[in-house]
Amino acid sequence: MITISLLGVDQYQAASFVKDVHDQIAQAFECESEDLVFYAPDSFLIYKGVDQTSYQLNIVVSAPCRYKAVENQASQVLIKIFSQNHVHVHVLFQYFEKENEHEYINPDYPRFMTDDNMAHFEHIDSEDEDTKPYMGNVFEGYDEKVKKHEEEEKKKELEKSASLKK
Repeated sequence: MITISLLGVDQYQAASFVKDVHDQIAQAFECESEDLVFYAPDSFLIYKGVDQTSYQLNIVVSAPCRYKAVENQASQVLIKIFSQNHVHVHVLFQYFEKENEHEYINPDYPRFMTDDNMAHFEHIDSEDEDTKPYMGNVFEGYDEKVKKHEEEEKKKELEKSASLKK
């Protein structure tokens, strides 16, 4: 599995952007689309206290050693694609031996969630009474309820101590 970490990218824009280029990047690595995932954490690149998000992009590619042979073509494709949305792009490859990779794929579920196998919910355009926020005083009667609760607790304590004295 190849994991491409995108550091310094707006994580909410990353998904839609990567969706359009996923297959192209898989081709650059000469791998199946299923062998490639992207990681876009909530991260910032900071230089001298200034956020560099969407200006600087650091790409870290974590891949099995067999992909060293396509590193140059893959880095060129990554730089070409991501320089369209970032001023500066840095790519770092980190390799590992295949025997150091372990995974479990649950056979009861699809390998990946896609637009076709995800649950989709209809958006409610008009508000009904159940979706409107309560605009009244949510603390109305609160003091009385607290006082009543305290009195009940006091009464229980008195009954408890009375039964212990017997």
